[in-house]
Amino acid sequence: MQASKRVALFLRGLLRGVKGFAKKRPEEVVAVGSEAQEVPNSGIKEMVSNALEFDIGLLLRPTSFLYILAGMGIILFQTYNNLAINNLALHNEKLREQIQMTSSVITSQELKMGELHSIRNIAENAAALGVVASSIPPVELVP
Repeated sequence: MQASKRVALFLRGLLRGVKGFAKKRPEEVVAVGSEAQEVPNSGIKEMVSNALEFDIGLLLRPTSFLYILAGMGIILFQTYNNLAINNLALHNEKLREQIQMTSSVITSQELKMGELHSIRNIAENAAALGVVASSIPPVELVP
C-alpha cells in the first residue's frame, strides 16, 4: 500500500513538473523579426529537480532493506547454482575420461583373453591329434 502511495506521489510531482514545463514552453522561444531568440527558462530546471528529488528516508526503512536482502539472496543463489553446474560439468568430464580408459582396458583384456583362448584350443586340438609339446625350449633365430 505504501509503495503505491509513493508511486502516486512521484507521478504527481512529475506531472506537475511536466505541466509547468508545458506552460512555460511557448515563452521559451520568442520570434523577433526573422531571428528567433531564446529566453532563459527555469521550467526545465524545476522539472529535473522534481524528477531527481527523492527522500532518503524511504531507502532507510526496514522494508527497503528486506527487498535488498531478498535481491541479494536471489543473486547469491543463482551464482551458487552456476558454480555448482560448472563444477558438475568438470566432474562429468573427468568421469567420461575414466570411462573411456576403463573401456579401453576392458577391450585390451578381451583381446588378450581371446588370444589365450585360441592358444588353449590349439593345444587341445594338438593333444587330440596326438601331438605332444616338446620339452626342449624353442630356438630363436635372430636376423
